[in-house]
Amino acid sequence: MVKKIPSAPFVKGAEGISHSLYQPPITIFGGPMRIDVHSHLIFLDYLQFLGGRSSLPKGVLEGGTYFVSCNGGYQHASPLNHADVDGKLRAMEDLGIDMSVLSHGIPGPELLGGDEADDWASRINDHLAEVVAQHPGKFAAWATLGWGSAKRTIAEIDRCINQLGFKGIYLFSNINQRTLDSPEFWPVYKHVAEMGVPMDMHPTAPLNLNGIDQRPLMPGMAYMFDTSLATIRLMMSGLFQELPDLKLIVPHTGGFVPYIRGRVERMIDAWTPPEDWEKLTQPASNYFDKIYVDTVAHSPEALEYCYKSYGPEKLLYGTDHPFAHFNEYNVMIDNLACTEAERALINGGNAQRLLNL
Repeated sequence: MVKKIPSAPFVKGAEGISHSLYQPPITIFGGPMRIDVHSHLIFLDYLQFLGGRSSLPKGVLEGGTYFVSCNGGYQHASPLNHADVDGKLRAMEDLGIDMSVLSHGIPGPELLGGDEADDWASRINDHLAEVVAQHPGKFAAWATLGWGSAKRTIAEIDRCINQLGFKGIYLFSNINQRTLDSPEFWPVYKHVAEMGVPMDMHPTAPLNLNGIDQRPLMPGMAYMFDTSLATIRLMMSGLFQELPDLKLIVPHTGGFVPYIRGRVERMIDAWTPPEDWEKLTQPASNYFDKIYVDTVAHSPEALEYCYKSYGPEKLLYGTDHPFAHFNEYNVMIDNLACTEAERALINGGNAQRLLNL
């Protein structure tokens, strides 16, 4: 059965909030698609390479998991089954996911620095491209970047988008302990904006672990803090003013951003930015409204707040597979107080439009 979701310029959602929706007609077989924009697939060769290193980042295999030590005292656990494509396909079938947009995730190759980082980024992307090609219609991919040099990073973006058919770039919340608003990264952002593809951010080894270096505080809070700091610094830097068409997806329902945006907006609007920040000409809320967030919330209340804060056209379905509590996310979206047209946008319509799927 073919089902068409009609265009809806304005839809009134929960609490009587009107959200403007750009929703071209979407033809869907068997009902609305569910597209997971937050799904990880580790390249096992890269973990094995880290396991042979004597300097950071370096890994050690214990009990079926690589524990990778990074700069700043951070250690990431990467189980071997996070490289299992068949396991991911089974999980997708169980959860009713039609397509997953794959990202390599942490630890990323940028931790290596220089040509070595760029070389491994290319290898990781080749692996993702191979998986996508082997399973037509089931997977798409985000481009992993090494950030060893702007020239090679831009060349890899061109290769991934134009030759491999990737749908956007994968961006960590800091790049080897450098903040994302650093001027050295702006040529890459400009190139991405010109290509018209989105950037998908994900936390990595946080800039600061002081006092939050213990589990579960590190993944539970440090990741969210690093993501939020990166997002707000990008806004305050003037990046979205200079590149108004740049598209950024922030994971885990935007970290802390939805809950502190009102306070931060007032601070930005009331105080003169530091000299190394662009003088913003628009209200801060305009820049906050530009970002997209995925639905990896850990409570229905958090998801509902994001829905009210950003509107359904800015929410994209995500699971954080193979890390998180997947079916709970489906239940939260299924029970969200919104219209069915809005639910279809969240589950897949927004991803189809934003990623040109």
